[in-house]
Amino acid sequence: MENHHVIVIGTSAGGVQALTTLIRLLPKNFAASIYIVQHISSEAPSNLATILSKIGQLPIAFAQDKQLIEPGHIYIAPPDLHLLLESNFMRTIKGPRENRMRPAIDPLFRSAAVAYNSYATGVILTGMLDDGTAGLQAIKACGGMAIVQQPEDAEYKSMPESAIANVEVDKVAPIKDIPSILLERITEKPAPVSQIPADLQLEMPIVEDAITKPEIMAKIGKPVAHSCPSCGGPLWQIGHDSLLRYRCHVGHAFTSHSLIEEQNEATEKALWIALRTLEERSRLLKTMSDRYKEKGADSLADVHQKRSQEAFDHSILIRNLIRDVKTVAKYSAQEKFKNNVANY
Repeated sequence: MENHHVIVIGTSAGGVQALTTLIRLLPKNFAASIYIVQHISSEAPSNLATILSKIGQLPIAFAQDKQLIEPGHIYIAPPDLHLLLESNFMRTIKGPRENRMRPAIDPLFRSAAVAYNSYATGVILTGMLDDGTAGLQAIKACGGMAIVQQPEDAEYKSMPESAIANVEVDKVAPIKDIPSILLERITEKPAPVSQIPADLQLEMPIVEDAITKPEIMAKIGKPVAHSCPSCGGPLWQIGHDSLLRYRCHVGHAFTSHSLIEEQNEATEKALWIALRTLEERSRLLKTMSDRYKEKGADSLADVHQKRSQEAFDHSILIRNLIRDVKTVAKYSAQEKFKNNVANY
């Protein structure tokens, strides 16, 4: 579907209220198609389409795999599936998580950039951390338009702030003004783009293909001394100005901040396993000590009692480490990130 405007929208925390405001203000004769990724749980069904259908004038539904695109419709990424765009249809794919999410915003934005070039418009709304920033960069690299909700207007500022700090954004506006910006945008006939960036063409298929050859990864990034916290594989760093991203050859993708979040979670999980193992070891050694004592083998009983106490003492240290990890998580990458971009 050539020369068809597509609007891709990404949001996270606070997104339902923002989407409600935006969609309520869109007229029923809105000519472009709209695609939404709202970070939602993969464990439960979503009623987002039902909620938005009650307040909007445009048809709204969850996207289906290989569904044909219809202008004037709104499509929502289903739970636990990435939503991607092709030239005249959609894909919904259970590919590797990006920025710890599925559906994630970046895959949708990248696919819109590659498929629709200068006719793609990316919109970043309220949300935490920085998913969507790299996707918005891709849209700009292909001649599209970038719109961001004004951070002061957003319930959660991190995603808008990240986009503004790292992308040459075309419009920053409160949510109530974005519909009129979109109405003006879809009347435009933007100039075609002669060439899509080579690294974007290489990265785009990863969501669908998952496992990527190392030689392809080497063309879009450089190997780094980190392992993927999701699968344990090697990571490649993909640099773009101040926004560093990381990918493994299986397809998991992270920004620096989502990588820290995932590492924190993996660390805490490992610590809980260590704690359980040490406590079980302490109990087992105590049982053995008691048995030796009953048999009058006081020397062996004392040795096992001492080893039981050592395991217990080590478990206390692990408990303290878990507490410290949780304390750090309270002031997580999101808070550090807010400080870093406060002066955008």
